[in-house]
This record gives sequence, structure tokens and C-alpha cells, in this order.
Amino acid sequence: MPDARIDAYISKAQPFARPILTEVRKRLHAAVPGLEETIKWNAPFYLFDGRIFASTAGFKAHVKVLLWNPEFKSAMPQSRDVESLEELPSASEFAKQVKACAAAFRATAPEPKPAKKKAAPAKKKSVSKK
Repeated sequence: MPDARIDAYISKAQPFARPILTEVRKRLHAAVPGLEETIKWNAPFYLFDGRIFASTAGFKAHVKVLLWNPEFKSAMPQSRDVESLEELPSASEFAKQVKACAAAFRATAPEPKPAKKKAAPAKKKSVSKK
């Protein structure tokens, strides 16, 4: 689902960056349907099962596109600085890279936490009348 904050971010970006940010956003969603959009650290982020999957950021002279490693605590994300649409990989190559990243995320998905058992309600003691 599109996040209006990302629309606003793109609309305020440098003119050269707008088509890049828009195209990367479109390609991410095409390659991995269901990504969640959000803003973190004042930039667009895309979440996969609640984990940071990709991010973009527009700067004065380039756009940074990052595909995050599912083990990002121990490895840096893959990044690319782009100054024009032509510098992006082809749509099919980009999709291939994004799908490979999604496969790595699926493979490292954290185990679901077991549901906590609810304690049985305490029985009320009956008071006997004498």
C-alpha cells in the first residue's frame, strides 16, 4: 500500500531524482508484491515481513538505492549511487537482484514465537454458610 509520506518525499526531491525514486519504488513493488512502505530517518524505506528490505534517498547530485542484507547487523547493505534513470540496471536485472534479496530474507525469517498459553482462570472459592 502506498505511503503518502513517500509521495511527499519524492515530490520534494531534486528534479533529477524524482523519476529515479519513482521508478525504483515501482520496480521494488513489481518484484516483491506486498512490501510495506514507511519513512525512517527521513527517507523512504521498504519493509519485508517487518524487516528493512530496501531504502532510497535523494541527495543533491545522486540517489542512493540500498538493498539490505537480511543479516544487516553483520553485513552492510548493497548500495548504488544513481544520477540518472539510465544508470539503473535494466528492469529485468533489477528484478533479479531484488528477488534474490527477497529469497535471502525468506530463508532467514525469524521463527515465529510460540503463542503464550493463557493461564486458566482461578476458581472462585465457594463460601459455605453455616
